[in-house]
Amino acid sequence: MKSFLPRAARNYLEQLRRELSFLTEEERAAVLEQTRAQILNLPGKGRRKADLLRLMGEPQAVAAGFSRTEPQELKVSSGRQFLTRILAWPIFALSLLTAAMIIFSPGSMTLLPERPIGLAEGSWLGSASELEQVIGSYILLIAMIPVVFSLLPLVLRGAAGFIAALLGALATSAAAVLGFNSLGAFLIPLAVLLWAQVFTPLLMMRGSMARPGPGWLVAAALGLLASVAAATWQGLQGFAGEPWLVLAPACVLGILALLLPMRWRWANIALIAAGLLVMAAGCAASLPSMYQAPLVWPWLAGAMSFAVGHLALAAGMWHERARNLLALL
Repeated sequence: MKSFLPRAARNYLEQLRRELSFLTEEERAAVLEQTRAQILNLPGKGRRKADLLRLMGEPQAVAAGFSRTEPQELKVSSGRQFLTRILAWPIFALSLLTAAMIIFSPGSMTLLPERPIGLAEGSWLGSASELEQVIGSYILLIAMIPVVFSLLPLVLRGAAGFIAALLGALATSAAAVLGFNSLGAFLIPLAVLLWAQVFTPLLMMRGSMARPGPGWLVAAALGLLASVAAATWQGLQGFAGEPWLVLAPACVLGILALLLPMRWRWANIALIAAGLLVMAAGCAASLPSMYQAPLVWPWLAGAMSFAVGHLALAAGMWHERARNLLALL
């Protein structure tokens, strides 16, 4: 048998019942029964209207808590846009840094080793050495290619964005390979990143949780180790400073490269930071007041470390985004 309620409490329940007209009969009855039980537990069982409103709240406010809300559409960027965004901006930053270094670095000839490292005259390519000189003379303009093409996929969508990214990768690769004996060598890490900008969305969009397998990570680690080892060997040739100034950063980059297959986020960030520090140290060592060492080798090692670390970090961000989206379903 239900307990008797004072008039003020009965009026309160009646007003609440009218405010809950948007609910079904069963839902409304359940809410009213719950509210009735709460009123019975109040001091005086709701005899005074003022106490009832103070302790329970206005009927309109109570009813508003049971109002139906339509599910809002979850607004997230598409997977391709997400990948393009996290790839494009770091590539643009490195491209701009490389172009600024080539254009504004004092004594551009000291940026290169004294002995030839690229194609020599009389090689099987015939006029390859002349082509290298042409590439070198226009390198200031060529250095702007990755700066522009790295951002085009952010503006152009679909097939146009893919074609723009492909053209940027092809142009940068051609300048890097054909002008390897000139400043084109500095474009090699940018070429790697631009090709990644072309193919990474295609590979990652295979599935919602797609990410590089162990084979890709091991190959990236071995490739980075080979690049660092070659740059270290060449950098030691004729270096006027202590050898440990070259070997110590190389060892750090090598250790971080070996950690790539572990998929540790902190290791990827450390690899990016170490690459930037090596590039900065190379710039300092190339100054006439320091060792006047060729900048190409520390720049290659540092920029390649930046590129590989950034790609590994982007893959982890993509996988984490996919997991978070699946958790919302």
